[in-house]
Amino acid sequence: MVNSLNQKIRKVIGCCMLINLFISLQANDSFDIIKEAYLHNDHLRFESTVLIQDNLDEPLAFEVLDDGRVFLIERKGTIKLYQPTDASVRTIGFLEVNTSGNEEQGLVGMTLDPDFRENGWMYLYYFHPNQAKAIISRWDILDDTLMADSEKILLGFPAQRETCCHTGGGMTWDKDDNLYIATGNNTGINETSHTDERPGRSSWDGQRGASNTDSLEGKILRIYPEPNGSYSIPHGNLFPLTTPLTRPEIYTMGHLNAWRVSIDSATGYLYWGETGPDGSEDSKLGPKGFDEFNQARGPGFFGWPYFMGDAAYPLMDYETNTPGEIKNPKSPTNLSPNNTGMTELPPVSPSFINYSHDQNERFPSLGTGERSATGGPVYRRADHPKAMHPWPDYFEGKWFVAEFSRKAIFMIAMDNEGNAQSLERFLPDYHPSGPIDMKFAPDGNLYVLEHGEGRFKSNSEAKLVRIIYDDNGHSKL
Repeated sequence: MVNSLNQKIRKVIGCCMLINLFISLQANDSFDIIKEAYLHNDHLRFESTVLIQDNLDEPLAFEVLDDGRVFLIERKGTIKLYQPTDASVRTIGFLEVNTSGNEEQGLVGMTLDPDFRENGWMYLYYFHPNQAKAIISRWDILDDTLMADSEKILLGFPAQRETCCHTGGGMTWDKDDNLYIATGNNTGINETSHTDERPGRSSWDGQRGASNTDSLEGKILRIYPEPNGSYSIPHGNLFPLTTPLTRPEIYTMGHLNAWRVSIDSATGYLYWGETGPDGSEDSKLGPKGFDEFNQARGPGFFGWPYFMGDAAYPLMDYETNTPGEIKNPKSPTNLSPNNTGMTELPPVSPSFINYSHDQNERFPSLGTGERSATGGPVYRRADHPKAMHPWPDYFEGKWFVAEFSRKAIFMIAMDNEGNAQSLERFLPDYHPSGPIDMKFAPDGNLYVLEHGEGRFKSNSEAKLVRIIYDDNGHSKL
């Protein structure tokens, strides 16, 4: 974390440098140069504060209220509350969840109802402790406490626990109060594709979930929660209600692990990070792995387990360990014996940005090495009308994303049509340890949840950080 005192000192130095630059260039009206200098030194104007650090055990997601309270969940089932009035953190609830077999299971998702102030409803996504299934349910929060007998189950679906990984867990809302839920493919990991069709190996076959139109795994779901605890299907999902062999909840499909979904309030576009297969280089078994930062302007099929990034992954013959058929992205089919849905699938939607272990020629700022794409918010100043420290126009419409493994946050700029134009590092001196969730809160500040580097354990470096844009001194320019 950047030291606040050092930031203030650097900010003063930076402002003085810019004032001198302004004086020296004023006679020539070189305001473009001043603008570039301002943007170059803008990182000096951010100040960070650690809100929560002690005793975090695998934190996964959080929500911030307009009064500064923060709800936070941990994978093993704990729900915590940060109280800004005294900077205290306490446990307000606990769910019994499964954390074995598939070690990424547990309490993996949380969001608050858009009318939380009035109804106190919290939505949780977790894996049942005794039954092999995932559950999304609504709970009541009363007097800052989770009411243990208030659960109303919206939906559930089978979830194997023979092997790790990929559980998803992100949830968000659009302007019509539709709830989006990212579910993982929940299959065994592999260097290339996951298409093991042998008897008894369905937990290692991504065609059972991600490319199965009759499964809720490996999807981003879109539903409208009703007041009675049920849900309805909004218009515009991938499959109409009466389509045979499909689930109407599906908005997008073909995901290995859609990670941290968000909606751009100005366009309605859906954004997320996508975890890809592990391979770091091409081999005789298939292409290397890619991660993606993705955008959906509507419903669609995003390709897994047949496609990821720039790569087409062959079906594997696991008896001989040799690659086989490569699907046609314009008319893919799912012929797996583990498929219970349609055999003919929608055409594959292209990725928005993809990258491998290697240097990305178009976006070199992404760096190299291990990959773990984590989605984040699109900044819109209008979303935060009461912000005391609004961010400058330079950040308007930029999509903030994180790289969990590379300890970095990036900003993606887009043109008026929503096409990616550039990607740059946000706060190059800030190296978050496993950034796992990130959002702009009602106060207009950016909050970053750092999980820490270690998997399936408590990490001393885990923390929740608030980043404020300090606009003092703008008028001095």
